[in-house]
Amino acid sequence: MTHPEPAESCQVSLLVPHPRRTAVLVAAETGSFDTSTPRPVRLPTLQLPNREPLLPEILASVDVVDTDTTAVLRTVTTSAGDAEDSGPVQRGEVTLMVEFEAAGADAPSGWVWQDLDADVLARLEPEASRAAVASWTRERVEGWSALRPPWSRPGWFARASTWMVEQMAEHGRPAVGAPRQHQLWNVSVVLRAPSEDGDAFFKCSADIFRHEAATTQALAERMPTLVPEVIAVDSAEGWMLMGDLGAVELGDQDEALWYEGLLAVAGIQRLWLGRTAELAGLGLPVRSLRDLATQVEEMTEDTVLLERMSADVRASWLATAPTLAESCRRLDELGPGPTLVHGDFHPWNVVFGVDGARVFDWTDAAVSHPFVDLATYVFRSRDVSVRRRMVDAYLAAWSTEMSEDSLHEAAALGLVVGTAYQVQTYRALLPSLPGNGADDDMAGADLDWIHRTLTRHRLGLESPT
Repeated sequence: MTHPEPAESCQVSLLVPHPRRTAVLVAAETGSFDTSTPRPVRLPTLQLPNREPLLPEILASVDVVDTDTTAVLRTVTTSAGDAEDSGPVQRGEVTLMVEFEAAGADAPSGWVWQDLDADVLARLEPEASRAAVASWTRERVEGWSALRPPWSRPGWFARASTWMVEQMAEHGRPAVGAPRQHQLWNVSVVLRAPSEDGDAFFKCSADIFRHEAATTQALAERMPTLVPEVIAVDSAEGWMLMGDLGAVELGDQDEALWYEGLLAVAGIQRLWLGRTAELAGLGLPVRSLRDLATQVEEMTEDTVLLERMSADVRASWLATAPTLAESCRRLDELGPGPTLVHGDFHPWNVVFGVDGARVFDWTDAAVSHPFVDLATYVFRSRDVSVRRRMVDAYLAAWSTEMSEDSLHEAAALGLVVGTAYQVQTYRALLPSLPGNGADDDMAGADLDWIHRTLTRHRLGLESPT
């Protein structure tokens, strides 16, 4: 028996709110209908032939609101499209809800304003959007959730756009077009605006990552050829204005070149080796491997976490955690010592061109052991031989700091310890996000990394993920 291929598409429902009422835009009634059957209430909905459409792609398809003047406040993943029983949603089809800031009170032709109550919410279509709209309705009545990031609140986009345009003009590259939303989720937002000298990019990250702007600025001052050009920063707001990176992401290039990203990050890490106080002064968290060892041990006593695991994963975790903790301590002993780590390092956070490689997106930056960055990078390739070449290139960059035997032992440990490092990253991050990460399809990410940790502990570089 063969199974059909999952659909590679995305259904996007649009929440367009009335400026004063707890009402949203829905399709106007047309034709006759059976009065004995509750009438569906339909949100504007798009069907896009891509499981992960970029925000500009979504906005280009919207016609019920002027996306040039109306900001998106947030996007919510309402179904990841991978459940065995996905109900009305086709298996493999991702569903999103895009929430707009309120604009004018005049509904476009074919659409009307619908006040929301429990009865209407029960009849809302697409069905996958009901929980997200119900959550919005509660916020509309009770006040915005404290977990909403600043850019998901009315008025923020106008304020940030004004700052972006002013800074572009002040630094000699005036905008020749209005800023547009380029990327948005609960962790960060990116705006883009054109100038005659190329596009400029504005970024703001969630409060837990507020240090990114100051960190990137400090890196740009000390190693301008290895990181983005920083035009301006507002540290109080966590705002950063950058120039175009001017090259293609390394992840979209031949895997034979991916080692270039590791050489670049190793160069950055070596420069910051032993400068913990300076890095901490930028606001970076210090995440020692000895602390990570303790955190791994504490996870074996976290009953809530253990209950979320399947029985076999729980048994494996309890059996393996003591060895993992010892691996953390051993890697710490091997050196080369604490330095700047990227924290979310992969080939799509590097661009590579004629001027070499530049590493960007320092959202998760911290002070820790440099080799933890291997764990998020090398496994992006499924080719074990490519993985080995990448690790060898990285170790060559550190060859003056440690013996060959110590380097190879540290790399083997880093692939596993760095994965456990990610478990702790998500244990801290998820509670700070709406829906414990579910809105961004990250619910359970800590468990996913626990599974990877166990697999890599067992299989090392040959692990499938």
